[in-house]
Amino acid sequence: MSFVKPDGTRFHFYTETFLGTGTNSIVLLDRSHALKIPKVRDLTSMPEEYREDEEYINQVNREILESEKAIYLRVGHCKGIAECINISQDGIRLALYKRGDLETYIESEAEVDQSRKAGWILSLTETMLHFHSSNVLVDDMALRNILVADDMSLKMIDFGQCSLLPLDADINAASDNGLTAQADIFHLGCVIYSIVIWKRYECNLFVRGWVRPLLCELPNVDSLFCADIIRNCWSAKYSSMDQLYCAAQESLKHANCTATKSFRMEFSTH
Repeated sequence: MSFVKPDGTRFHFYTETFLGTGTNSIVLLDRSHALKIPKVRDLTSMPEEYREDEEYINQVNREILESEKAIYLRVGHCKGIAECINISQDGIRLALYKRGDLETYIESEAEVDQSRKAGWILSLTETMLHFHSSNVLVDDMALRNILVADDMSLKMIDFGQCSLLPLDADINAASDNGLTAQADIFHLGCVIYSIVIWKRYECNLFVRGWVRPLLCELPNVDSLFCADIIRNCWSAKYSSMDQLYCAAQESLKHANCTATKSFRMEFSTH
């Protein structure tokens, strides 16, 4: 099967260097960058009876990428978001992070120490606060949508499912077909839990019809590092991302200082 770039160029999987492909988009290697384009199938050789449905899917994928462009423009630069080099008709050009996504990293690499985990958790809470301060609900907060940079910092990606709220909206009271700030906080709790236990864990509220499970239905975290933060994310104890961020800062700032000192010592040896 062939696909079509935004400029109309047709290509096959074997003629391009693919970095990834999903339901709605394709990421290509573009010299030293990653270029994200909509997943648009070439319909020229497709039987007429199938074209209407496939063209509808193509158009949806185009619109999702346009929505993602709007998210990048809204949130601007943030150290916890994959660096956007530029946005054009060609797609979204991003910095290249060769370590890959956090889900794969956890599956394939040795477990990092607690201080590194603390730094990652603080980074993610700060980045999510940036999104909410920009009146953006993230929705698809998961390990697969977080990249590990060369310096071991984390960078969030893939914002096609985000909800771009009006700038004057109260994000903590808003709901976009069930997606709320509390849903984002719940999903962030799942990511934090995954980092702590060094294993992927997901409980997607969208799949559950946005119904939050009871705390007794979720994994027991009593003996874990960050237990209170995870438990409070899952039980809606934080009224906002700002409250979660402040709690994480208070709980983890000492561990994060240790991680920062460790990183500086590693960097100074290179």
